[in-house]
Amino acid sequence: MNLSASVSKLQVFLSYRTVEARFADVLKENLAKDFIGLVEVFIASDATSVPVGTRWLAELVEGLQKSHLHIVICSKHSIYQPWINYEVGATGVRGIPIVPLCHSGLVPAQLPVPLSESEGGIITQADTLQKLYIRVAGLIGSSVPSVNFERYATKFRDIEKRYETSLITENSGPCGFGEGNNVPKPELIKDPNVLCVTSKQFKTLGYENQLQLVLDAFPKDIRHNIVDNSKDLNKVLSDKQVDIIHIAAFVCPRGGDLYFSDVELPSGKPMGDNVDLIKTADLINLLWKAKTRLVVLGGSASLVLAAELLQVTNVIAARDMVSAKAMAAWVETFYSNLVKRSLGDASQLASNLSNAPMKLYAQQRSPPAINVSRSVF
Repeated sequence: MNLSASVSKLQVFLSYRTVEARFADVLKENLAKDFIGLVEVFIASDATSVPVGTRWLAELVEGLQKSHLHIVICSKHSIYQPWINYEVGATGVRGIPIVPLCHSGLVPAQLPVPLSESEGGIITQADTLQKLYIRVAGLIGSSVPSVNFERYATKFRDIEKRYETSLITENSGPCGFGEGNNVPKPELIKDPNVLCVTSKQFKTLGYENQLQLVLDAFPKDIRHNIVDNSKDLNKVLSDKQVDIIHIAAFVCPRGGDLYFSDVELPSGKPMGDNVDLIKTADLINLLWKAKTRLVVLGGSASLVLAAELLQVTNVIAARDMVSAKAMAAWVETFYSNLVKRSLGDASQLASNLSNAPMKLYAQQRSPPAINVSRSVF
């Protein structure tokens, strides 16, 4: 299939898990640069913690309808994610070529149907990247760009090392608990002080009712706060103990930074010059001071942040994209039962009843990181 004369750019649809966003970043950047702007990559899977709803689904469908090539970044976890399979099925129906790119121990021979029916490769190997470029060039009708594919593959090998480190947290023990000393006691959090963290933009996308469910689930005589900026968050966590923090805000899927000011959708890049955020290391230090016992992260892009926060607290995080309705059902069940059940029991019950892909991870009992500063958007 070659592009018609009326089509100016090759539209590539890219599927991946949010925790694999760095693979997508490098691939998107290099395809655009090496093919001098003739390739445009659509990345709908990176929902940047945005509630899955009508707007997100409409953008995804539009991207699928425009695509000429579908690239899927495949790991042992991503290939079974429902949204990725939805995307693959949709492009398959249209007869669009699909290229699965494997990493972190997965090889093309292990791919399930229908991905196994497409010719793919391993993203950390130079010959796979060269074959991908030959295929793209054929669709555009151009020559293959002069690229050092071995150096290109090295970038993906470096990303793969960091990705595999994050999997240690995600796969730790049953229900997210670690082994030995990392298994928390089945404690009851009595009379908790709860803080809900959000942003003005995030509330307009469907999560304001979820926040109200959090507040309504606790006895009326318990004080609850909502903050939507970094200044107020710093003040609250510096002044008193906060037992539970429920975060419904934008989280960078690459570095875990928490954004309060507006971001572009779906990329999640900050908008404007006055960016209000709190870096991961700073949040860790604040949680340590506030003696926080649990952080709830409701966005699928939050697993990188979850892994970092485990230095100082227990974390409940979404393992996959979750709709606002499913998340609200989880929130209502979890918080209403937390006052009478242990943390683990309340989390498991809420996940079972709501079918939301939430998982409890145990604190790793290591000291907090100090004076680390980074932003990766």
